[in-house]
Amino acid sequence: MLRDPVFIAKIVNFVIFVIALVFAWNKVIAKQLESQQEKQNEEVEGAQHALVEAEAAIENARAALDVAHADSKRMVEFGAAQAERLVADTKVEAEAHATRVLAHANGELDRERYRVRRELLEDTVERAHEHARRIVTEELDPSRQRALVDRLLSDLEKSRA
Repeated sequence: MLRDPVFIAKIVNFVIFVIALVFAWNKVIAKQLESQQEKQNEEVEGAQHALVEAEAAIENARAALDVAHADSKRMVEFGAAQAERLVADTKVEAEAHATRVLAHANGELDRERYRVRRELLEDTVERAHEHARRIVTEELDPSRQRALVDRLLSDLEKSRA
């Protein structure tokens, strides 16, 4: 059976097939595997490099976040102090304005009181004058009028003398 030409052909075919496989492995597949391995190694190195960069970026971001937090705290404190000053200044201005308004209102009130007193005096004088006229027309006859005029003239003469 070892001398059978079919068997020998099969063995020769097998050997040729193995040689072809080894040749193909060494020439094509091994190079492709090496290039693939190098490519994966480069990808791993790139990923490691990206990881290092990402960690550095995270640290930078944390530092920037800390700085921003400190800045925001300082800004809030500054804003609060400025708001307090603004409120105090506004309060002082409002009090000064209220004082001016009160003084103006008091002046207006005094002027209005004076005007009302004057009107009341004028009204009282008009009423008194009207009442006196009525009394004079009702109670004063020509003889009484003559006596009053004579008495007034004599009082005037005495006061001039």
